[in-house]
Amino acid sequence: MADQENWISAVLGFGGMLATFVTAVATIFLWRVTKLLAKETTRMAEASDQPHVVATLSPNRWSLRHFDLVVDNTGNATAYDIQIQFDPALQNGEARREDAKIPFECVSVLKPGQGLRSYLADVSILEGKAFEVTISWRRGSKDKPRETNVYTLDMADYAGASELGRDPVIGIARSLEGVQKSLSSLTGTKRLKVDLYTAIDRSEQKRRAARELRRMRRARIATQALQSQQGSESSDPRPTPQELR
Repeated sequence: MADQENWISAVLGFGGMLATFVTAVATIFLWRVTKLLAKETTRMAEASDQPHVVATLSPNRWSLRHFDLVVDNTGNATAYDIQIQFDPALQNGEARREDAKIPFECVSVLKPGQGLRSYLADVSILEGKAFEVTISWRRGSKDKPRETNVYTLDMADYAGASELGRDPVIGIARSLEGVQKSLSSLTGTKRLKVDLYTAIDRSEQKRRAARELRRMRRARIATQALQSQQGSESSDPRPTPQELR
């Protein structure tokens, strides 16, 4: 009987030790999984909250033969101290002075979704070229490291591009320009004079018209009375002093 009790005690003790060991292993495993999950969550949060600046050459809205330099922050965080380099270097077109500075080489700040656009050159200057674009920026103060994005921008992407019809906004703008020219030719000046009347001006105009109407009515009544008086005098049968003589 005593041996049986010792055997049961030994089994229970071994079971308790085994349960303690399993619990310790599970705790260690859970700690490692929790730590890995926290690290991955932090990495995803940092990855989803960062700027991403891209510089491209895009056809102008008014003409496919003319290109604009466009800089966009496509990320969801603000980019600071942006520096942009093109290799080979960009050249100004015929509509810009040759000594004019290439725009957007340095940009102080771009908010998420914000972009900058400026006319650059005719397609003849850019055609057949491939640029290596290097863009770097900071996510905050100068103490933070710079982030760099390097890619190739090939103008062959626009080869064979054409347009069907015109942008409705461009059509409206040109129509308004034609209307302005027509009005200028009629008035002889580029500026159109406009007289603005308020409700007070209209009320005063109505009062003046009413006074003028009453004056004309009184004048007509007076004229009719004078004519009636002259008619009665001419029909009087009494002899005049000349006739009595």
